[in-house]
Amino acid sequence: MWTVSHHATRLAGGRFPIDDPNGLSRRSRREPTKAEGSRNLSVAIIALSVRWAMGHYLEALVTQLSQRVSVHLYVPRQFSGDAGGATVHRFATGMTRAKALPRLANPHGAYRLWKSIRRLGPDVVHLFNGEGYPWAPLIAFWAARDGIPLVVTVHDPALHPGSVVEVVNGWLRRLALPRASAIHVHSARFLECMERLGVPQERIHVVPHGSFAHRFIIHAKDGIPREPIALFFGRLARYKGLETLVKAGLLLGGGLKVAIAGPGRLSRRLKNRVARHPEVFELHNRYLPESEVAQLFQRASVCVLPYQQATQSSIPLVAAAFGVPVVASAVGAFADDVPRVNGILVTPEDPGELARGIKSALGRLPYYPTELEFDHLAEAFFDLYEGVAGG
Repeated sequence: MWTVSHHATRLAGGRFPIDDPNGLSRRSRREPTKAEGSRNLSVAIIALSVRWAMGHYLEALVTQLSQRVSVHLYVPRQFSGDAGGATVHRFATGMTRAKALPRLANPHGAYRLWKSIRRLGPDVVHLFNGEGYPWAPLIAFWAARDGIPLVVTVHDPALHPGSVVEVVNGWLRRLALPRASAIHVHSARFLECMERLGVPQERIHVVPHGSFAHRFIIHAKDGIPREPIALFFGRLARYKGLETLVKAGLLLGGGLKVAIAGPGRLSRRLKNRVARHPEVFELHNRYLPESEVAQLFQRASVCVLPYQQATQSSIPLVAAAFGVPVVASAVGAFADDVPRVNGILVTPEDPGELARGIKSALGRLPYYPTELEFDHLAEAFFDLYEGVAGG
């Protein structure tokens, strides 16, 4: 079983509210009263984003965690996923980024959320995502002020290039992360990156990215034959190396078709290039329901991730669960994630090497690591919570 790599941090002990009918009083510091090893922890998990893969990850984690600790889940109102045994608290944001931004920039909304959490009096608060959102520095400040340990998961220690929003997020998280009791990352490769953001090494904890492949596997159907298809699946973005993939597909010359599937935007030039070669490319430029994703993985012979830059991804585990070998750029945590499923790493932004890697992967037997399912990883998160709450 995977466990947290504890650079043990011990901060101020558990917290109880001073009697206050409004629930707004500060916590008094106290010595922990729970017996060592007790599972009677209360955790408030805040997820400021619940779209696409982030929502899948949240569901998989919370359903398992809620079997081990008391979980209060704070999520946008549109969240409709499975929360297991967690108590769900919803707050208003917009359905789109443009609509959500004004709400998430409003400190009054953050204060109302924190007032609810403070009234609850959890042992630990876990900011599951959104560490670069405007609410994050406020949450970090209030947690430190009120003596409630704060765990922050950083999904993208290295910011994705080419986005003004990412630049702003990077600046805001520098205000939030140093106040956290513990930072969770998915690979030890990001320890140095976190230290550059002002986080002491002893506060950084590693729990690897878990698998939620089951939500796609349940849609698999009998009788779907494998085809000579290299599948790219995921949100289309510039940093994901789609230009390299298109060039590699043209080098393959139609001997192996390239399917590109997911929401997002291709540049007009790339879209025109793909449209001119229907014998080489198959484009599904939209959000795909899980049943269609399952069928694409059942058809595919290779899964390809030609990213220019990456932190980590759930896709290698999904591909391995479907028995599809993976070819990916040797960037970020892919350097760990891809060999773990017996995949092939290639040099980023090299169409020739990518084309050769795709051909080499044909017939390769992938390995699916069951130890990365969330019934195992939930134990590592419990250890992390217990560590920061028991200090």
